[in-house]
Amino acid sequence: MLFLLAAGQMEEPPGKPLSCEEKEKTEIADVPACDSLNPGTLQLVSKLKNPSGSCSVDVSAMWWEIAGFKERCIITACEYVVSLWKPLDTWQWEKIYSWHFAEVPVLQIVLVPDVCNLVCVALGNLEIREIRALLCSPDGKSEKQVLLSSGNIKAVLGLTKRRLVSSSGTLCDQQVEIMTFAEDGGSKEKQFLMHPEETILTFAEVQGMQEALLGTTVMNNIVIWNLKTGQLLKKMHIGDSYQASVCHKAYSEMGLLFVVLSHPCAKESKLLGSPVFQLIVINPKTTLSVGVMLYCLPQGQAGRFLEGDVKDHFAAAVLTSGTIAIWDLLLGHCTALLPPVSDQNWSFVKWSGADSHLLAGQKDGNIFVYRYY
Repeated sequence: MLFLLAAGQMEEPPGKPLSCEEKEKTEIADVPACDSLNPGTLQLVSKLKNPSGSCSVDVSAMWWEIAGFKERCIITACEYVVSLWKPLDTWQWEKIYSWHFAEVPVLQIVLVPDVCNLVCVALGNLEIREIRALLCSPDGKSEKQVLLSSGNIKAVLGLTKRRLVSSSGTLCDQQVEIMTFAEDGGSKEKQFLMHPEETILTFAEVQGMQEALLGTTVMNNIVIWNLKTGQLLKKMHIGDSYQASVCHKAYSEMGLLFVVLSHPCAKESKLLGSPVFQLIVINPKTTLSVGVMLYCLPQGQAGRFLEGDVKDHFAAAVLTSGTIAIWDLLLGHCTALLPPVSDQNWSFVKWSGADSHLLAGQKDGNIFVYRYY
């Protein structure tokens, strides 16, 4: 229903336990959004510093069971170290585990919903070469790594019901594989989906449509699978206005698909400014699609999409200018801007899965936790 409301506003379609000395102190500060962008406001509630000497690449929030209690923890990734931080009082954090990598650097964190005490990571240089599961021994005293997949991996995503989907291989021998984890985090079974004969860029589950998986391809097509049967149901072209579009979220309402895309290759225009996200609606029966809303930067702001995250009806993006921008997808405009801090550009941003907090990181290892309201 949220995106039906948006459609009503349619525009023209166009490790080891560490000592308490390593606990991080909380820093509190207000970072107001520009007056013209209200109602969005960001408040800095916490900051942690990853002491690793390598470059920071990703951050996420996840559940981890510690001493019999599930805690909402932060997971940080540097090129050769992934660390788990547990919450303390007054927005402080303590690093409790670290997983180290000697040869292949970490590219991204891959969360698997419905799985506790396990996180996956993608490793590689420019492209993903390995996917590993990170977990701890049953007594919690040592870290473990399990190699799940290796090769020429194009895309990976954690799915509900303790599943992980990945696409690997070249166009001729491409495989789309679903791996299901047991409750204890072990790999239980594998299933293959029909490949679309095109390179897949990203995956997204379809909210509101059980057992449906969506993928975007290099040919600007959107494909849909039935996860239960593995069948490729539809291939739908979404136009050539923006090349290499990336899908972040997909929703099903009243037989229509609402898809949130980002456009890393979009060029700035005098009419529209800098388009970053776009909401399109697709009729799967006819395969026709139309643009519902284009989310551009406010006047006077520049930069293209570098990386970002979408949660519910909020979208956040790191721009090539080093600024983070936030959009309310229902209101249709940018509601908050977060410029670089201490002359350090932002490198990555994630929404916390359980609340309205935003995790923002810089390459030097600084991770900031903001409350968005």
